[in-house]
Amino acid sequence: MPKGRVRAVVGYAALTLLCAAATAVVVFYGIAKLNLLGNAVEVRLAECHQDEGKGGSYTVCSGPVENSTNARTVEVSYKGHEGETVRAARTPWGSYELVDTGFVSWGIWILFPMLPLFGTAGAGALTVREFHRARQPAASDEVS
Repeated sequence: MPKGRVRAVVGYAALTLLCAAATAVVVFYGIAKLNLLGNAVEVRLAECHQDEGKGGSYTVCSGPVENSTNARTVEVSYKGHEGETVRAARTPWGSYELVDTGFVSWGIWILFPMLPLFGTAGAGALTVREFHRARQPAASDEVS
C-alpha cells in the first residue's frame, strides 16, 4: 500500500468519525430542546445577569426547580426577567436548555441533524473508495 493512500484512508476515516460525533451531539441537543424524553422541569427564575464569556454577551438566568423533592438550582441561557417560570430540559452533558416546542423549532431540530449526517455519509463513502483504491495492485505490478 502506498503511503499517500494510507494517509488518505486514515484522514477520511477520522473525518467520518468527527462527522458521526457531530451528528450525535446535534441529535441529543435536539432531543433536549424539544423535550422528547419528557424530563423537563419548571424553573422560576430568581436571578438574571449578563455574562461576557464564550465569545459574546448573553444573559444567564438561574433559579430553583419548582415541585421538586430535592432543592436544586438550575442555570439556563435565557433573555428573560426575574420571577418568570420557564421549562428547561437537561442535556446529556449536564447543562439545562430551554424547551421550545413550536412548529419552527420542530422543523429546525428535525432537519438540522441531516447536515452532519450527510457529511458522515460522504466522508464514509470517500473512506471506502480510498480503502479500495489502496488495496488494488498498481497497474505496473500487473504488467510484469
